[in-house]
Amino acid sequence: MEWFFYFLLYVALTVLFGCLWGLIPFYLGRNRWRPNMGRWGQIWCGVSGPFGLSFFVMLGFVIAILVSDHDMRPPRQQLRQSQPQRNQVQYQQSAAGGLALTCLAGPLKGQSYSLGRDGLMFGRDNDCAVHFPAGTGGISRHHCSLSWQQGIPVLTDLGSAYGTFLGDGRKLPPHYPTSVGPGTRFYLASPANLFQISTL
Repeated sequence: MEWFFYFLLYVALTVLFGCLWGLIPFYLGRNRWRPNMGRWGQIWCGVSGPFGLSFFVMLGFVIAILVSDHDMRPPRQQLRQSQPQRNQVQYQQSAAGGLALTCLAGPLKGQSYSLGRDGLMFGRDNDCAVHFPAGTGGISRHHCSLSWQQGIPVLTDLGSAYGTFLGDGRKLPPHYPTSVGPGTRFYLASPANLFQISTL
């Protein structure tokens, strides 16, 4: 039975070293707005450890994170939370002339924005269309975006530190578009930064 002990020790050590290799895609994914891809990279580096493939798996995920335009899907529980309700009316971009966004609470209260073809980005950076003052608590440099996806408006959290929430308090999974429409309310970090979508 001594061989079995050494076998288990080998598996444990190789999985550990594989997980250490996996830290590279994990942190790279977080910094490049691909957190789900980074998590899967770490998992697969650990799984491939006993087969001596951790380095190559890590390299593959690093390349994928750097060149990919989209993140991998989040866990199934987050996917279920982000699915629109069956009775939700999905608003088509071509209908009613477009959408408007109004800030109901926060430093931008009273300001309105038109949701154009390029969408809107929210955050503290100067390139954000919905630009928060530099000292606004809880707001990330690139916090979230409101854009069109196949003619449907979607709200996407961009990996913000304090999260993006629908009006009922549901937190959006990072980097996964959630369908919204006229009447939808959402807030950034806390209800103190509240917005509502309406028709033009």
